[in-house]
Order: sequence, then structure tokens, then C-alpha cells
Amino acid sequence: MRPAEEEPVTVTTGSAIATELTERNRARLATAKELLARIHATAAPFTEANILVPYNDLAATLAEAGAETGLLGEVHPDAEVRDAADGIIRELSELRTVLGQDRPLYDALGALDRESLDPLALRVVELTQRDMRRSGIELDDPTQTRVRTVRAELVGIEQEFSRNIRDDVRQVALAPAQLAGLPDDYVAAHPVDDDGKVHVTTNYPDLIPFLTYASDGAARRALAVANNTRAVPRNVEVLGGMLRKRRELAGLLGYANWAEYVTEDKMSGSARAVREFIDRARDACAESAATEYEDLLAAKRRDDPAATFLGTWDTAYYTERVKAERYRFDGRELRPYFEYRAVRQAILDLASELFDLTFTPVEVALWHPSVETFDVSVGGVGMGRISLDMFPREGKYKHAACFSFIPGIGGKLKPHSVLVCNFPDPSAQQGPALMQHSEVVTFFHEFGHLVHNIVRGDIRWVRLGGVAEWDFVEAPSQFLEEWIFDYGVLRRFATHVETGAVIPEALVERLRDARDFGRATGVQRQLMLAALALRLHDREPDGLDSTALVFETSREFSPIVLPEGTAFQAAFGHLEGYTALYYTYMWSLVIAKDLRSAFTDGLMDPVQAMRYRDLVLAPGGTKPAAELLQDFLGRPYGFEAFRAWLAPRPGTVSG
Repeated sequence: MRPAEEEPVTVTTGSAIATELTERNRARLATAKELLARIHATAAPFTEANILVPYNDLAATLAEAGAETGLLGEVHPDAEVRDAADGIIRELSELRTVLGQDRPLYDALGALDRESLDPLALRVVELTQRDMRRSGIELDDPTQTRVRTVRAELVGIEQEFSRNIRDDVRQVALAPAQLAGLPDDYVAAHPVDDDGKVHVTTNYPDLIPFLTYASDGAARRALAVANNTRAVPRNVEVLGGMLRKRRELAGLLGYANWAEYVTEDKMSGSARAVREFIDRARDACAESAATEYEDLLAAKRRDDPAATFLGTWDTAYYTERVKAERYRFDGRELRPYFEYRAVRQAILDLASELFDLTFTPVEVALWHPSVETFDVSVGGVGMGRISLDMFPREGKYKHAACFSFIPGIGGKLKPHSVLVCNFPDPSAQQGPALMQHSEVVTFFHEFGHLVHNIVRGDIRWVRLGGVAEWDFVEAPSQFLEEWIFDYGVLRRFATHVETGAVIPEALVERLRDARDFGRATGVQRQLMLAALALRLHDREPDGLDSTALVFETSREFSPIVLPEGTAFQAAFGHLEGYTALYYTYMWSLVIAKDLRSAFTDGLMDPVQAMRYRDLVLAPGGTKPAAELLQDFLGRPYGFEAFRAWLAPRPGTVSG
């Protein structure tokens, strides 16, 4: 097996790196074409050895190219390298489309003796042939040609949509007094500039605390408007083109619309099932969300008796106010206990204890000197590597995600996965890099993807190495979030950055009590986004006003008002990758809440943690997700734990 150490060696100039990246990955594409030609030249009888194994080698080669260029196109500091990566992704997409319509390969797979294949090899054949049918293998030649053309055009449009978001950071210039309410460390990190103003950007380390703590409502609204007009107006136009291309592609492939096409092979199975799920989840949170809205509006009226509505720029701020009044909880109290480096080490330690992982720091020259890298062993066996690219910079992906850099393929490649986030940078400020608790939750969430990638990284068949179905992908990450509300976990690492005191148990109890407030409002927001993503893709895009649809859907799901003059869909990055599948987050959350119910002896139960690792995470796509869950839970997963989590509960004061 090729070890992670055999990664591409970086060179010094952007142009040289771009050239090397292009040459290396074009060589991979050439190898894939050679393997396909070898399959074409194979005579019957077709067997696992002469068809399925070379096809797996071909898939592995394409996976390597896709992983490297997909990551570097989002994180490399040099625009020339990012452009080169995007170019390879376009070439790779074209080859994959051709491969999906390759009749000799399809026929050879169909001619394999099913009885001679073990269950995993048979699953590879069945899934691959299904994928090829969804790529147009059964279409006539002119339609196949048009499918290839549309797919190639769509990739370019999607890349522009993502690039426009990545490159557009906005800011507002505020009077120093408008930072009232912000934590001292935040204020210190935002000195007054020569123009006498304080400049606050839409990068997450600026945006999230400001919307949470700034008492100046006009300033919060100004920053929210800036954030919700990123990539406007260009991406409104690009999104229209993206929706039209997806609609055309779905039609060519025999589907009514893109939403029907993209849900067919997921756990949901259809756009109708997604709509029904969204309605069911909305009903589950409706009563609690209505109560929360009244509480939030009442809190706003204590500042402004004439207030008649809440804006999206009010939600986080007044949620904190209600938590402070009802639970004596102030999120600013938590920040001194969450210094970035301590949080990072705590997550490594927790994953080690729960899942028997060992993280060993290694020095590797990658795309940026701030990136940290660790070799990872599972149960004492070297499994692969992870890297952490955690701080904002120009031209970098603006959200939080886990990327594959090297795919894990049993017997061939050890996985190397990369966590890409935008947290406070310890080297970019005078004081400690303190995190919001919500950022710590995000860190835990994304680290769940890393764990999942590593422990499933020795599956032989490329087609089975990922998650079973895409709408399951967020469940393991959302499940790992549970640990960051547990005092037994927090007391291990959460010490005050100045005094060294361990976080008080009473503060964590108030955090847990306060956690309940606002959860229904948050779910309601997520369901609105899920419905919006689906609606953008389940209707005729010609003449569709995406901004009007945003406001219409928002009003349907919640009385909380969007700022006028904005078009947040232009920077809704999930529309590029998840397309119509944003419901995945809520679908996966239902699963995560049911997984939590299995830990009856507490979250640190080592037996259940190892069962979870081995039965849910490690199998990857070797079984459908529903079967993995039944293996662990001993029953089909259900909705009731999610419903109970959202149920109304009386406000109490603790601590």
C-alpha cells in the first residue's frame, strides 16, 4: 500500500506548482484511458480479474486526481494553482461522463457471472451499472453527446459560482462605539483604522461574534446585508444558468427535473419523499419555534417598545439575551475557556479515547505554512493522515468542510483528509485566539468527517469507499457535536486562558439548559434552506426569479424577516455542491439524535463508541446506510428521538 508520505512535493513558485499539478494529473487521466482501453481489448469470458479489478484501478486513478485538484482548487494561496486545479476538474468531469456512457464497459460488467462474485464485488457491479444508467448509457448517440456537452458546461458554471463566493469578502466601516457588547478580545483585535473607523468583515471570525453580541441593531443589520450580498449581482445570474443547465441535463436523462434526478439514489429516494420529510420536521418544530419567536420579539421590545418584527440580524443577538435572562447564561463567559490550540488538542484526545485513534504530528510542506498534519493509526495500525487548514486567508474556501486529499483505497492508498475551516488565527492577533462555543461545535462536527474518512479508509473497492448515500453523510458529524455539551468532556480541556481554572460545572449546566432555547428556530431556518434548495431545482428555471423565491420561502417557514435588497442565494455555496440536497443536514440530524439514544451509559461509553466506529463508520458504502444503522441500533432508525428533542419544554433556571 502506498503510504501517505508519497504525496506530491510542492515547489516554490505558483507557476511551477500549477504546471506540476497539471502534468501530474493529466498523466493520471492518461493512465485511466489506458486502463479503459485494456478493458475494451479484453475478450470473453469476463471475470473479476480481467474486468472489475482494472476498472477499480481506473476508478482509483480518477479518485486521486479528483481529490488533489478538488482540494487545491479551494485552498491553495496562489490563484494560478487554483485555476490549474479547476482546469483538471473540468477535464476529469468530461472523462467521467465518457466513462459513464461506455458501452463496452457496461456490457462487460453485465456479462460477469454474478454467482462467482462475493457480495462486495457484486455490489460494486450493481451500483456501477446503476450509475452508468444515470449517466445516459441507454440513450442514443446524439443525446449522449448532448449530455456530455451540458455536463462540461455545468462544471464550468459551478466553478464560477464557487469562485465568486470564495473571492468576495465584504466589510462594513463602523464607529468604535458600535462594537458595544462585543467581548474584550474581539474589540482588541479590531483597532480603529486611520479613517477613525473599525472595519468588520464577513469572514466567520468577524461575522459570527458580531451578529451574536453587538448591541447596535443597525450595525448588525449592515453587516448582515453585506454578508447577504456577497457575489451579487454576478452569482444571481450564474445561479440562473446553473439551474437551466441542471434542468436540461435532467431532462436528457429522462427525469422531470433535477430534484427528481439527484434524490433518486439517496436514502430519501425521491423529491416527494424530501418534501414530506420537510413538512414532517416543520410540524415537529412548529410549536416550539412559535414560542421562541414570541420570547425573542419580547426581548427586542425591551430595547425598542415599538418593534413589530425580528430580522435575521436579530436572531442570534436576542437568542443570547433570552438565554442570559432565563438561564443566567452569557456565551461571552465561555470564550476564555476555548482557546483554539486547547480545543484542537482536546478534539484529538477525545477521538483517541473514543475510537482508539493515535495522532502523531509530522512535518510536511503543503500549500500553506499554517497547515498542521498528523499521521493517524487505528488500533495501533497506521491508517493514514489528516491535515488541519483552519484560518481565513485570501482566496480560500470561506466555510467549513472536510476534503479528501488522497483517497483511501485498501491495498493501494492510505487516506489523507483535510479539515478546512475559518477560525481565529493565533498568529494573527495580539491576544489568545478565543473561539465561540458555536465554532467549537463546528470544529467537532467537521472532525467527525475526518474520523469517518480515516476509519473507512481501507476498503478495497473505490465505489464502496465513500458514504453509502449522500443524505447520510452529515449524521456522523452531527452526532459528534453531542460531546461538546458534556461536562465530562469539557472539564478535560476547557481551562480559563488567564487563570487556568477549569470551566465551572454550573456554567456548563447553564450552557446545556440554554442550548434548548433557539433549537426549534434553528431547525426552522435549516428546513427553509432545505426547501429553497429543492424548490430551485423542482420547477422550470426559465423566468424563475430566485430572489423572489428566497423571500417567498423564508416568509412561509418563519416570521423572521430577511433584509431587503439582499440575495443570499448568490453566496449559498451548498447550491454548487449539494445542489437540491441541502435537506441532508436535517435528514442526518434525525439519524444523529437516534444514534445518541443508544449511548444509555453516557457519551464516554467505550463499548458503544467502538461498536459505533466498527458498525457505522468503518463499513463506508459496503452496505446501505439504513442497514448500517440497524446493525448498530438493533432496529430501524426512527424519527421519535428528533421529535422529542424539539418538543416544547418549560424554561428553568439552573446553577
